[in-house]
Amino acid sequence: MRSSIKTILLAALMSFITTASSASFLDGQTPLLCSVYQLFECDQPNACVAVTPDEIQGVSHLNIDFNKKTITKAGEVSAQKSDIMSIETGVDGKLIIQGIEDGEAEVRDGAGWTISIMDPEGTMVMAVAGDGFAVVGLGACVPRP
Repeated sequence: MRSSIKTILLAALMSFITTASSASFLDGQTPLLCSVYQLFECDQPNACVAVTPDEIQGVSHLNIDFNKKTITKAGEVSAQKSDIMSIETGVDGKLIIQGIEDGEAEVRDGAGWTISIMDPEGTMVMAVAGDGFAVVGLGACVPRP
């Protein structure tokens, strides 16, 4: 009996995975949950070094909301958000999202950011570039439940 239940559950799960992968969720409308699994901080003259999100006051999980045109920290309530200024779909099989952050007033800390998400697999590359520094992240995105 347990074996047949496991078989049914496995078949249902495989059906869901096949359906999810055949219909693109990278349409610039479906909300996404993205996880960053590798981060690098680059600055002049020190080159690039691997860092954790905590070391650079960054986040490891992001919610992307295309209706509100915002990116927020996933998993916790936070007032911190980034506004999406540009959304491009279908650029060589990628969804590309861009924005600009100014940081603190009277401080030269502004930066531009880009997130490229590959269709259909959902792998992600993000980059933040400012005055003499960059942060590059690698990760993946899935449709947000």
